[in-house]
Amino acid sequence: MSEEAVSRGRERAGVEYGLSPSIVLSADARLLPWVTRDHEGFDEAAFPHGDFVDPATLVTVLAVKVTDQPWHPPLLVNAPRTSHTRIQGPWAPAIVARLAPLGAYKLLGPALSEIGGSLYVALEDVVGAEARRLGEHVQSARTWEERGRLLDAFLLDRATRGPQPSPEVTHAWRLLAHSDGRDPIREIARQVGWSHKHLITKFKQQVGVAPHMAARLLRLSTVWRHLDHGQSWARIAAESGYADQAHLIREFRHFTGTTPAALITA
Repeated sequence: MSEEAVSRGRERAGVEYGLSPSIVLSADARLLPWVTRDHEGFDEAAFPHGDFVDPATLVTVLAVKVTDQPWHPPLLVNAPRTSHTRIQGPWAPAIVARLAPLGAYKLLGPALSEIGGSLYVALEDVVGAEARRLGEHVQSARTWEERGRLLDAFLLDRATRGPQPSPEVTHAWRLLAHSDGRDPIREIARQVGWSHKHLITKFKQQVGVAPHMAARLLRLSTVWRHLDHGQSWARIAAESGYADQAHLIREFRHFTGTTPAALITA
């Protein structure tokens, strides 16, 4: 499986576990190393009437509101998070970019590691005044396509000026992703030529979570890929790197707030 596929994982669309976008906007091809999918536009009809749950993820979400609303900043960023989160409204229409592990570091800079675990923070607190200018331009745009081009331009400019992930962390991420989170972290540290402690520090700075947590979330992504295939839970657990079915269910509940069976039948 490719690194791109692993970094994307699988996000289940629906009212309670994630949202279906109103429109999908092709991201500039030059951004493909740094984003997990095309940009998404959400209008009022895309949002549920009540709360919804976002599972834990390695993806960083950047949302730019299309209309100004008083209850949240106009631009929000949600760094990788290690547990599920219940999202409460009200919501405003927005265009969203989803940044891959290492992509968020490249596009938003090292300050991103300081907000890991937070629900949403203002993008202006991360990148400064240029976030405010992006928000003003997006709110002045008349079409989703124009908003997509503005978001592309912002991210491409950030890519030319952002920090480059270190070769060691990049290699460590690739090893971990290629193994679906199964390779021992100490062995990965040995392969990249760093101590275990140094790898943990640098990996957390540039990916947003520690390598052992990234491994757990990568294993979870393999469960997402198996959910609709009609396999037994014991087989899914074995093929996803869990000790047994009970281990899988505990991890799934921690990261999503529910069990695999309950999510399938929801």
